[in-house]
Amino acid sequence: MEWYTTDNGKYRIESLSTKTFEGALNVIRESFCQNEYVCIGCGINKNAAAAEELLELCADAALDGVSLVAVASDTGEVVAVTFNKIQVQTSSASEKAFFEIFAEERCKEAASRSLIQFMANVDSRCNLFEKYGVDCSLEIMFLATLREHRGLHLARHLCKISIELAKKIRHGPIAPITVQDLGPKYSMLVVRKPIASYPKICQAIWTSAGSQKVGKALKFTVHLTVPLSEFVFDGKTYSERIGNESALCEVAAIAL
Repeated sequence: MEWYTTDNGKYRIESLSTKTFEGALNVIRESFCQNEYVCIGCGINKNAAAAEELLELCADAALDGVSLVAVASDTGEVVAVTFNKIQVQTSSASEKAFFEIFAEERCKEAASRSLIQFMANVDSRCNLFEKYGVDCSLEIMFLATLREHRGLHLARHLCKISIELAKKIRHGPIAPITVQDLGPKYSMLVVRKPIASYPKICQAIWTSAGSQKVGKALKFTVHLTVPLSEFVFDGKTYSERIGNESALCEVAAIAL
């Protein structure tokens, strides 16, 4: 499904599909895993096996049918992506959230486990479900653009349309993807069961100045700010590896 074409006609924003899935994973592998602050903080940029485990997380999220890609109109290349995840409020304090379960059960590499535990940790510090009085959200999980296509507001377009998409889910699936659509490499993933609710907020953990700028432009409310120096992997803080002691993340949301 096509959502938007940029004014110059060079890029279009589409729902993730079987056709664009591999290209979307490539953007995560080449851009997100190499350049995103938390990936650097926990060494995923130097650990190919850990990067592959993040790609499995992306494949799992793709089954929610709410991820988006930016495609170059002339070549058909996927140049930017947002892998989005539908999050549902846990039924009790003892029930583990999706990211916690993924880190414990499916991450063999300490680096990828550190990143996903970071996400679970930060999410748990600010219960957006309670804050907004809702039971379901769409989380902008992994947002990335290939280096040669940055500075063109593709991330902003992807996030803006993620909000639009989240508003439409109550009327049924927008662009469903099945385990079979993802190919044999991800055949072990569990078939997604339909959820009984729909997103009422859109949330994100903004981890860089660029994504924080996108959030501000789209009028997300920042509910929590956490220094990346609080997180340690293999004897070094995230901020030490990043080379920026002032690096921080923001937990932000917008009501739909």
